[in-house]
Amino acid sequence: MEGGFHPLAEVSLMQESVQQFGTTLAQKALDRDWEGVHSLLAPWLGLSTDGVREFFESDYRETLQANDVEGSHYPEVPYVSGNSSDLEFLREKKDWMQAPRSIAPEVTPENFRQWMTLQLQCSEEQMDELGFDCFTELWLIVCETPDGLRVGYWSHSAY
Repeated sequence: MEGGFHPLAEVSLMQESVQQFGTTLAQKALDRDWEGVHSLLAPWLGLSTDGVREFFESDYRETLQANDVEGSHYPEVPYVSGNSSDLEFLREKKDWMQAPRSIAPEVTPENFRQWMTLQLQCSEEQMDELGFDCFTELWLIVCETPDGLRVGYWSHSAY
């Protein structure tokens, strides 16, 4: 797609190991394996397992409330994508941004691997029942650490 961003076209830019890391992270979140998600975070994020759970579940609650859905419901379908944004670009404050992204100094050009998005979506049945398609979207930086690939930055907002 000339002159624009098309996530499916960009996914080919992702190394297979990074794609698999994103898929694993998404599946652990879908399974509500908060310890497993926590194990995939870089230590500098400083979140507890309860903090990880709240990061996801607070967004789920907001989505349910915004759609006037009562009770507890959880996403069932992962979507993983990425693009070719590099660390220098991601650290720049754009004119339309209120503030630059708070990317830790531990994220370096040497350990940066991918700017990635994860969507935790509804199944077809949930879309029919609940009336929306996505519980949450995460934007994250995948880094190489001594312990392997880890999330070095994450946010519910691309900005």
